Amino acid sequence: MIKILALVNAHALAHVSRPLEVAKVLRQRGYEIVFCGCGKYLKVAAQEGFETHELPYITEEQLVEATRSQRLDKLFKEEQVTAYIDAELSLYKRLCPALVIVENRPTALISAEIAGISTVAILNAHMSQYKAIPFYSLRNVSDLGARFPLRYLDRLENWLEGGLIDRLVMKDLVKLRRKYGLKQRHGFGHEEGDLNLFPDLPEFTPVSKLPENVHFVGPLTWHNDLPAPESVQGMAEGQRCIYFTIGSSGLEELIENVQVFANEDMPIIIATGEVEREKGFSVPPNVFLEKFVNTDTVLPRCGLVVCHGGNGTIYQALSYGVPIVGVAMHEEQFYGLKRVNDLGLGVGFHVKKLRKRGFQVLVDAIQEVLHNDKYRANARRFQRLISENGDSAERAAGIVEQFLRSKGIA
Repeated sequence: MIKILALVNAHALAHVSRPLEVAKVLRQRGYEIVFCGCGKYLKVAAQEGFETHELPYITEEQLVEATRSQRLDKLFKEEQVTAYIDAELSLYKRLCPALVIVENRPTALISAEIAGISTVAILNAHMSQYKAIPFYSLRNVSDLGARFPLRYLDRLENWLEGGLIDRLVMKDLVKLRRKYGLKQRHGFGHEEGDLNLFPDLPEFTPVSKLPENVHFVGPLTWHNDLPAPESVQGMAEGQRCIYFTIGSSGLEELIENVQVFANEDMPIIIATGEVEREKGFSVPPNVFLEKFVNTDTVLPRCGLVVCHGGNGTIYQALSYGVPIVGVAMHEEQFYGLKRVNDLGLGVGFHVKKLRKRGFQVLVDAIQEVLHNDKYRANARRFQRLISENGDSAERAAGIVEQFLRSKGIA
């Protein structure tokens, strides 16, 4: 049986759930998949029956601090990164994989290259060197795009962003690639493997011309067998709810201010994930806290999704034609929400605005999206696009199999 390792950043559910959906299909086709990483969500793969191994990596505290402060240069320090690479190389010797699937763990791309093992990277299209719209494109902050061709400025901005990533974020990875005699990479190229899969739609994240080793596969959203929450089971026929899923970094603030939703006439379901909350904490009677949620049971009953702007949650909402209100905790999430704004799929803003003006900003955005039909109409257009795309996990698994055959493995 061909063994494939999935090396993931398990501090975030999305970085486990996306390769997990592909792994489920590959397992059905006779492959052995082993998940490896560091973080509280690694157990999600174990709960699906996959073998798992702990691997040292950046701590969640480091990750949260670097992301919130935007001091991303703190993430990849040479001494730490060398230890991660050594641990990965040791794992390869023990498990002898034919392929490594990587999700948001760039050290694995270095170690696999050293070991001579082919890699498949799953990454957001906007975190690649092929995105057409940079993080700080003028088209996201003005109406100039309607009057002037900004594509040339966008190309320049993308090039500058790549240079900044090399100098500020990946500089120690650049050193190590040189130390190990590996071919140098530029900017977002540090996240790319021999084969690259975008869990995106080009209509949401436009790109420049793609090389043959890069493929859009469509949204890879998490599906689980959890029962429908009691809060949904108790809803009246035709009643709609609001679903909050904003990640661990924003949950504490939300819980502290949950009383602002006491007067909403819709049930509010908040996914808390693995975040611990104080015992005895009181919430309004229309607010329900759930650890994990089977979104396939909740989203058909939703009038609105409130999220942090992560691609997975955006696509989960759009797959059911549900509009979005988003509060981004950092710039990558804000990229997704700027696209939500630009495409008329909802209203998104940075958490800085919330902290400056208060939680009434969020309440007002919710009312705006709930009572303006254009947002739901645009969301339903994307629902059709996602439906027409077909089964993304099946498509991704097929591309991986084709890649293995091209290497003489499968």
